[in-house]
Amino acid sequence: MRFDKAPASLSNRGGTLIRLDYMNRLPPLHALRVFESVARLRSFTAAANELCLTQSAVSHQIKNLEDFFGFPLMERRNRLPELNEAGEQLLKAAQSALQVIASTTAQLLDARRNQIRVKSYPSVAFLWLMPRLRDFYLDHPGIEINLTTMWEETPNLRWDEYDFVIHYGEPQMVTGQVELLHEECITPVCSPDLCPIGSDGKLDTTQLLANTLIHPTRDRQDWTSWLAALEQTPTGHQTEQIFDTDYMAVAAASRGVGVTIIDPLFVHDELSTGKLVMPHPLRVKTGRGYYLISTRASSQSAPASILRDWLFKRMRESESHL
Repeated sequence: MRFDKAPASLSNRGGTLIRLDYMNRLPPLHALRVFESVARLRSFTAAANELCLTQSAVSHQIKNLEDFFGFPLMERRNRLPELNEAGEQLLKAAQSALQVIASTTAQLLDARRNQIRVKSYPSVAFLWLMPRLRDFYLDHPGIEINLTTMWEETPNLRWDEYDFVIHYGEPQMVTGQVELLHEECITPVCSPDLCPIGSDGKLDTTQLLANTLIHPTRDRQDWTSWLAALEQTPTGHQTEQIFDTDYMAVAAASRGVGVTIIDPLFVHDELSTGKLVMPHPLRVKTGRGYYLISTRASSQSAPASILRDWLFKRMRESESHL
């Protein structure tokens, strides 16, 4: 028997050779992966960084793919790739196929399912979850938690990559099984050094606004919400310090840089030790919260159920101390 194509297009099942004709019609798979990255990120530079390739190598792979099809898949406008109709069609198929491969790979690698993959908003990860992980490991030494953080306001939920997501915001912004882990309530905190002697760590509104206001986010949303509830607006001469994470704002406040605003849940230890104080009695619910998101499959595994129950138990304990 003579083959015109390489025997790689054959499958030997039960001693019978079965010809896999579709193998001869596949585009170069490495080029396809590069194409998916470029198309998803809408950037040759970002794709090169994601795949650890040079930009010229990325461009070369895109050319290989277009040579295979015999027609272009994208155009460059203002140095940014824009998919044409054929490119959009290929992207949809490529992402679907790669998702299946990634999901199967994850299932094979994590067959024992004792590793729980958690993706979390940074504040709750660094300021609340990480300090308590040791307790979890002491109680459940056979379960490993793989914790990573995300910055996206609306996360791209790829359930082949993680089992739980701890998302900050509003529940309608995401899909999946959504449970409220903690409802956000914010109040000012600062170093006791900023408070007058004999004030027991308190500041009236005028004294508070005389300090530098430390913003934990660039949109200044937290201070804006709190001052609105107080029926106050900062003066145009207000001194401000802007950060893009809660933990940077907390670090600055604990060193006397100014007054920041945060959910007391995340600074319980600092409040207990006196490193920080809550100088004003007003607490404001923002309408946002921290949500635990999962799929039915991930939440039904035994280790994942253990972690879920532990998260809610420890959160209720933390809230009881506020």
